[in-house]
Amino acid sequence: DFARLGGLQEAAELLAAKSDWPRLYDRERLRNTKVPVAAAMYYDDMYVERRFSEETAELLGPRCRVWVTNEFQHSGIRDDGRRVLDTLIRMARDEVGIPS
Repeated sequence: DFARLGGLQEAAELLAAKSDWPRLYDRERLRNTKVPVAAAMYYDDMYVERRFSEETAELLGPRCRVWVTNEFQHSGIRDDGRRVLDTLIRMARDEVGIPS
């Protein structure tokens, strides 16, 4: 219910105007990670632009396996957490291929 967000308008505008945010993560540490990574990328995610997810996966390198799906929006864990997490864990362990 977006009506409940009305009281947050001033705070949202202050945050949007802030320009001196620190780096969210260290790109060089993440580049071509040696750690197996599995990620769910929601094709039509309303909160995260797909391009940003794709750039992050590319940065992580070939150890990052990405399950691109439009089955869920941003709420995959809430909608079917057991299935999503089981799939990602099995992908990271190289027990299953990337779902299609």
